[in-house]
Amino acid sequence: MKTNFSILFIFLSVSVCFGQSRREIKRQGLAAFNNEDFMTAKVNYLKLLEKGEKTWETYTILGDCEFQTGNPDEALSYYRKAQEKNPVYLGLYLRVGTVLRQQKKFDEAIMSFRKMTVTNPKSPQVYNIIACTYYEKGDYKEALDEINTMVQMVGENLDSSFGRSMSYIKLNQIPEACVELEKADRFDTENQNKEIDVMKAQFCSK
Repeated sequence: MKTNFSILFIFLSVSVCFGQSRREIKRQGLAAFNNEDFMTAKVNYLKLLEKGEKTWETYTILGDCEFQTGNPDEALSYYRKAQEKNPVYLGLYLRVGTVLRQQKKFDEAIMSFRKMTVTNPKSPQVYNIIACTYYEKGDYKEALDEINTMVQMVGENLDSSFGRSMSYIKLNQIPEACVELEKADRFDTENQNKEIDVMKAQFCSK
């Protein structure tokens, strides 16, 4: 009985020490991440993986570290692993789409962003991101469609009017572009977007 108790005591002591060690590693990793020391954060979270903490949070932070240090392929790999653990977290679809967009894999990026609308169909920001991705791809009509969807939700604003003007210019629909530039100019009460004035002078002053 005494021997069994000693073995149990040793087992519990090791378990407690292991748990404390893991908590300390996570604490150091989060502190480094919050201080934008992504290399140190990565080292700590890799240690967590070695200790068996293969959670979606661990994979997500490792993906963020890789993304912030210029390793998009590695970031994407970690985000995919995180999605296997938590397929409903919208932030992962945003991260995956952002990496794919950066890699100019526009169709895949749009698919990832589009999945966010399944559980959050009334988020205008998502449609704005999709519109921007279509624009970068060169699908200007599709970009306009996404902006129109956004406008139906929240009304017109600086982003919608300026985004429309950019697409109309690419489609050589200059009168429509100038109408939207005028709207954008009115929305931009503090004159933060200097490009509006440049585009008005270039396309609408004649």
